[in-house]
Amino acid sequence: MMMYRYRMTLAEKLALVAIVTCACAAIARASPLDPERYFLVEAEPRAQPEDFLLNDDVWPWHYDIEIKPYLEPEGNKAQFTFDGSAKITVTTQKQNVMQIKLHMARMEISAWSVIRKSDNAVIPTQQEMYDAETEILTLPLSTALQANAEYVLSFTYVGNMDDDMHGFYRSYYWSNGDKVWMGSTQFQQTHARRAFPCFDEPKFKATFQLKINHKTQYNVYSNTPIMASTTQEVGRSLTTFAVTPSMSSYLVAFIVAPYEVNERSGMGILARPQAKNQTDYSLSVGIDLLKALGDWIDYPYNSVPAMTRMYMAAVPDFSAGAMENWGLLTYREANILYRSDDSTSMQQQRIAAVISHEIAHQWFGDLVTCEWWNVTWLNEGFARYYQYYGTALVETDWDLNHQFVVEQLQGVMQMDSLMTTHPMTHPVYTQSQVSGIFDNISYNKGAVTLRMMEHYLGTEKFQTALRAYIKDRAFKTASPSDLFNVLNRYDPNASTFMEPWTVQSGYPLVTVTSHDGGFTLTQKRFLVNEPNHSDQTTWPLPITYATDADGFSNTTPAIHTGSTMEIQMQDASDVKYFILNNQQVGYYRVNYDAILWGKISKALLSEGFGGIHVLNRAQIVDDLFNLARGDVVPYGTALEILEYLKDETEYAPWLAAVNGLTTLSRRIHAEDEKLFTMHILDIFSKAYDTVKFQAPGVSERRVFTYMRQNVLQWACNYGHDECSKAAVAEFDRYQKNPSVKVHPDLRQVVYCEGIRKGSKEQFEFLWNQYMTTNMATEQILILQGLGCASTSELITVMLDAIASPHVRSQDKSNAFTYVINNPYTLPHVSRYLQQHHAIWATAHGSYLNVASAFNNVLARLKSDSERDAISTFIEANKNTLGQAAYDSIKKGLEDYETNKQFTMRNRGEISEFLDKKMNGGAATMLANLTLIGGLLMLVLARW
Repeated sequence: MMMYRYRMTLAEKLALVAIVTCACAAIARASPLDPERYFLVEAEPRAQPEDFLLNDDVWPWHYDIEIKPYLEPEGNKAQFTFDGSAKITVTTQKQNVMQIKLHMARMEISAWSVIRKSDNAVIPTQQEMYDAETEILTLPLSTALQANAEYVLSFTYVGNMDDDMHGFYRSYYWSNGDKVWMGSTQFQQTHARRAFPCFDEPKFKATFQLKINHKTQYNVYSNTPIMASTTQEVGRSLTTFAVTPSMSSYLVAFIVAPYEVNERSGMGILARPQAKNQTDYSLSVGIDLLKALGDWIDYPYNSVPAMTRMYMAAVPDFSAGAMENWGLLTYREANILYRSDDSTSMQQQRIAAVISHEIAHQWFGDLVTCEWWNVTWLNEGFARYYQYYGTALVETDWDLNHQFVVEQLQGVMQMDSLMTTHPMTHPVYTQSQVSGIFDNISYNKGAVTLRMMEHYLGTEKFQTALRAYIKDRAFKTASPSDLFNVLNRYDPNASTFMEPWTVQSGYPLVTVTSHDGGFTLTQKRFLVNEPNHSDQTTWPLPITYATDADGFSNTTPAIHTGSTMEIQMQDASDVKYFILNNQQVGYYRVNYDAILWGKISKALLSEGFGGIHVLNRAQIVDDLFNLARGDVVPYGTALEILEYLKDETEYAPWLAAVNGLTTLSRRIHAEDEKLFTMHILDIFSKAYDTVKFQAPGVSERRVFTYMRQNVLQWACNYGHDECSKAAVAEFDRYQKNPSVKVHPDLRQVVYCEGIRKGSKEQFEFLWNQYMTTNMATEQILILQGLGCASTSELITVMLDAIASPHVRSQDKSNAFTYVINNPYTLPHVSRYLQQHHAIWATAHGSYLNVASAFNNVLARLKSDSERDAISTFIEANKNTLGQAAYDSIKKGLEDYETNKQFTMRNRGEISEFLDKKMNGGAATMLANLTLIGGLLMLVLARW
C-alpha cells in the first residue's frame, strides 16, 4: 500500500485527497481544530460571564476513574469511543445545598447517583440539567446535603475520542505501512470534562486514582506509577495507577499506546518504537534539569511522595507545544525527539528549553497553581522565565540571557504596544476567553516582569523569596497577592514596584533630553499606531544608565514614579553617551534628543561599538525600528543610525534587526523593492563574509551558528549570488546522493533555495523526503523549504498538501505561514483560498481558519487589485463564510488600508534614504551628525 502510494505523483495524490475532502466538506464537523486561534472573533456568548464559573457550594476531594477505550470496533462498541465510570468524593461546608454543579462535555451519561459516604444512604435526586454553552451539569437534590459530610457522586458514561487534540483524543503513527492508533490527553484549560465529569477549574484541587481497561498489546501511562495490572477479560488488562497528589483536574493525563520507554535515574522518555533512538538527549537533559531546578527552588521533585518518577511522552498529534501534567509531561514530537545528525542547533535548544519550561511547571503550576485563569501568568510567566534561566543552569554556553531579551522582552513589546492588548491580570470567563489569555502577555510579559523583579531584589533575595513562595503555597492555589506578600518580606516596596506592571496594559516610552546639569526623563505610554494619544498611565520605572563601557554592568535600578524625573550629572554635555536601561532589564522603550542620538550613532560607528553592551545595542536596534514605525523618529534617521549594523558581529542585535526588517519589508512600497533589496544586500554583506556559507565548527559559539542561519536566509532570500549558488549546489548534491545529508544547520537555506530555484523535480524529491522521514524536526525543515516554491503550479501543490491529511493538523498553520512569507506566493494564495475555501475550511475545521488565512495574506499584500478580489469574494460568499469569519476578513481589509496609509505616509523618508544610499550618499549622511540632529529635532516636536 505504501509503496503504491509513493509511485503516484504528488499532484495526483493531492488531487485525490482534494476530491475526497471536498466530498466530505458538507458533513464535516464545524468546530475549529484549535479554538485558541479564534479568540478575537468569538461569537457573543448567550450566558452571562459569571455563569461559566462553578459556585463553591461543593468541593471535590478525591476521584476514582475508570476508562475503557475502543481504538477499534469491539462488538457493539464504536471505534474511538470509551466507556467511563467516575466516583467523586465531595463535601460542603454550607447549609441547605440542594444542587451540585460540575462540568462535562462530549459524553453521554447513562446513570448517576449521590450517596452519603458514612452510611451509604442514597440521596434522592431529580432530573439533571445541562447547559451546552457553559458545559455545566446541574444535579438537583430532593434532600439537602449535610455540612462537613462526605458524599460520593457516581457516573457511568460513554465518551468520544475525537481527533481535535483535546480531551482524551485519538492520534496515530505509521509502522511498516500500517496506521497504529493510540490515545492521549490534553486537558488544559477546560477539557478534562471531556474524559470524566469533574469540577474543571484549577482551584478545585483533589486527588485522583485512575484505572484503564485496555487491550493487552497497548501500554498505558499516567501521572503516577502503576500499582497493579490484572486480566479482566480475554485480551484486556485493567491497570491501576497510584493516587496522585492533590492537584487540579487539568493536570490529569494518560496515554494508551504501544510505546517504548527509554528510562534512567527516575526519568523515562516515552515514544513510538521507531523513535526511541531519538530520546537520548531529552532523557539526559531532562534528568539534569529536574535536579537543577529542584535544587534552585530547594524543593526536590520527589519531595512530593506520589512523584517517584517523571515520564515525558512524545505524541504525534499535539495541539500545544507541550503540557506540564504532573509526572507525565506530553510534547509534540518536534519538541522532544532529537538526533544531532538530523536536527538543527536551534531545534536542540528548543527541546531543552521546552523541557525546562514543563519541568518548572512541576512547582509553578502543579504544586502551586493559579487560582483561576485570569492570573495565568502565575503559571506561565514563571515557566517561561525558567525556559531560559533554568535551561542556562544546564546548558551554560548558549547565551540564553541574551536571547531572552530579544525573543521575550522585545517580542512581547510588539503586541503590548497595541490598543488591543490587555494586562497580565485580566478577567476571563468563557472557554474562548480562557484560551485567549494563554498569549504573549501571560507568558513573555510575565517572564519579563519576573526578570525585572530579580534585578530589583538581587538574585539571592529573589531566589530566597521564590523558595518561600513555593513552600507557603504548596498543594494550594495562588493569587498575585500571595506572591507579592512573600516578595514584600524581602523588600517592603517590592509589590509597589511589581503590581502596576501586572494590572496595567502596555508599557512606557521614556524620552531623554539633555541639559548642562544632567538629563530629564519623561514617560508616556507607547502605542505604536497612536502617537498622539492622551493615555496618562505611568509606571514605577526601574532606571539604570551608562555613560561608558563600565556602566552597563550595573542593573540594580533606582525606582522612579511619576511622569518626569531628573538625573543630575556634572559636565553632562561631556559624556561619551548617555544610554538608559542597562542590558534592557526594564520593560520600556527609550527615545533620545538629537544630541544624544548623535553621540550614540558616533559610538556605534567607532571601534568596539564604543563599548556599548551587546544587549543595549539590540535594544537600540529594536527601539529605532519601532520608534520609526510609531512616528516618533523619522525613518530616515532610524535607518541612518542602523547602518552601523554593517559591522555588527553579535547575534542579539542581528536578531533584533531581522525582526525589525521583517516588519519593514512588508511596508516597503512596491516600486521601492529594488532599492530595498540593494539595501539589504549591503547591510548583510560583511555579516555574510563573517559567517560564510559553511557548516558550524566544533568550537563555534552557539549563537554564532544562529546568526549564520539568519544571515544566510536573508542573503539568499534577497538574491545574494554567492549564497544562492552555494545553496543550490548543495541541494543538487543532496538530490543526487540523499544518503549524505545536508548539515542540519544549513538545511533551512539549502532546502528553500533549492526549491525556489528548482522545478517540479526538486519539489517532488523534497516532498518524498517529507513523506519518508522518521524525524518530526526534519519534517518542519522540509515544510519551510517547500514553502519557498516560486511557480503557481507548485504553490498550488503545496497548498493542496497543507489541506491534505499528509500535513498533520498541528503543522498546518506553520506550513501556511512558510508559504505566505514568500511574497511571490501572495496573489496565488489569495486565488487558491477563493477557489478552494470549502476544502480549506474542512481541512482546518472551520471557516474561521479561512478568515485567518485571508487576513495573514492581507497583512502582507501590496496589491489593491488583490485586495479588491478578496473584498468581492467575501461579499459574494457571506452566507457560506458565516458572520464571524466575514467580520474577521472585513477587519483584515481595514487593516490593509491602514498598512497602505502607513506605507504612503513613510514612503518619502524611506525612499529618499534608500536612493541617497545607493548613490553613495549614505556615508556622508552618517558622518553629518548635525543633519541627524536636525532630523531628530522633529522627534521632540512630534512627541
